[in-house]
Amino acid sequence: MRKIDAHIRSSVLNAILAVLLVLTMLDMVIALLNQLDNIRSTFTFWDAVYYVVASSPTRLYEMIPMITLIGCLAGLGGLATHSELTAIRAAGVSTQRITYSTVKAASIMMVLGLLMGEYIVPDLERMSTSFRTIALGRSVAENNEGKGHWHREGDNYMRFAAIEPNGVLHGLTVYEFDDEKQLTVMTHAKRAIYQRGEWSMENVSITKWDEINTISIKRQTDTFQTELTPDRLKFVAQKPGDMAISTLFRYSQYLEAQGLGDGEFMLAFWKKVLQPVSIFALVLVGISFIFGPLRSVTMGQRLFSGIMVGLVYKIAVDLFGPMGLLFGIGPLLANLIPIILCLIWGGWMLRRAS
Repeated sequence: MRKIDAHIRSSVLNAILAVLLVLTMLDMVIALLNQLDNIRSTFTFWDAVYYVVASSPTRLYEMIPMITLIGCLAGLGGLATHSELTAIRAAGVSTQRITYSTVKAASIMMVLGLLMGEYIVPDLERMSTSFRTIALGRSVAENNEGKGHWHREGDNYMRFAAIEPNGVLHGLTVYEFDDEKQLTVMTHAKRAIYQRGEWSMENVSITKWDEINTISIKRQTDTFQTELTPDRLKFVAQKPGDMAISTLFRYSQYLEAQGLGDGEFMLAFWKKVLQPVSIFALVLVGISFIFGPLRSVTMGQRLFSGIMVGLVYKIAVDLFGPMGLLFGIGPLLANLIPIILCLIWGGWMLRRAS
């Protein structure tokens, strides 16, 4: 029995690793082609290669459930094609036992996903994004053009065109509002550096409004007070999906303390926490396919089916999340609905196949 378990695990794991390698290489080639239009004197071809390699774990992390599903279909499908699954079941090995061996192989991807989401993806994504933003044109960042990052603190709104990993801000603009939501002061600085517990701004332009006059002031340097520290800047500089699990939880608490909505961040938090469960649900669907409708089809059809199921599942997750926040069912339940549906579907199909 141990040899059969080991054979199933190795077949599935080898298939998962093969799919992982192929999709990673394909993703990097496509990402590099997308960056070729950005090549200029400050952002060379090798800078583009560096950015693509550094940002590839982020894209890979999003594909882990699909990679695991396709790998399980390929691994078990290979056994089915060579009639090994038939022989294994004829030897008295139950479908549940085969499922257990397959899930054990897939558990490596579950652990890998948690480690990447907590320790690898956040730092690499922040570093690569800042590198690309600054390399593509420091003048763009300093002139406050482009998408940038927004942060609210009380009645003040802050915008940063670019944030370097060490906490240096480019294109800083602070909008101050009164109790009647009227803009009273706008402060713009080309750059700001955190020194001795405060932010020191350079090349500062200040515009003040009152009921009669508009006052414009220019200074070489100035400071502004905020609870936003370089550590908290990590939260502002990243999308919720790129943050670490622990960071998402802490930042949600910070937003709640500021009286701001934390739904988007809690949605990303539960999506990352529940990723191992979602992988298990997809693996269960994949196993039910092998013992059911995909028992005697070609490998190409199995891979196509895995890609389609993975894409549909990802669309469902991306759809149910915002809908959950919109209809007030909560981030946890919004993430659980696609998983529960997948578990019910896979369990029902596997029961029929048994």
